[in-house]
Amino acid sequence: MKQRNTFSGIILLGIGLFYFANRMNIELLQPYLTWPSILIIIGIALLLQSGSGKDSSSIFSGVFLTGLGVHFHAAAKVVTWPEPLQVIVLLAGISFLIQYRKTKEGLIPGLLLSLLALWLLFFKSNTPSVENIFVKAEDFWPIILMVIGAYLMFFKKK
Repeated sequence: MKQRNTFSGIILLGIGLFYFANRMNIELLQPYLTWPSILIIIGIALLLQSGSGKDSSSIFSGVFLTGLGVHFHAAAKVVTWPEPLQVIVLLAGISFLIQYRKTKEGLIPGLLLSLLALWLLFFKSNTPSVENIFVKAEDFWPIILMVIGAYLMFFKKK
């Protein structure tokens, strides 16, 4: 019950600060008062909820949403920022690894996704034959992710 209040309080405080800064027209904050900031607020709320008690189930979501918000802010500002596929796979891998530190679950998916993301970041353009496979496979990534997610939700039991 207390964690539910913590999460709700952080969300309301964060969104209140977001709209207050928007209404006050603080010039320094205006570039950051966009929807990725809402993702960061929700992610931080989830991280604080998982850190405030014994419930660590929201640590993956917190890391992922915070990282996704930072990614969208950085993609708009940094010209050499990596493509979304690479960053999302890396965020998922990092999220699993951070979750593993707390719950001792998710080490293998974390390592595999992190290694795949690093390979996509640094070696994809150096291997043209493999790059052709990824160009064709990029159309199927959403379907692949949905199938893996459905498998984990409905068929994988502990």
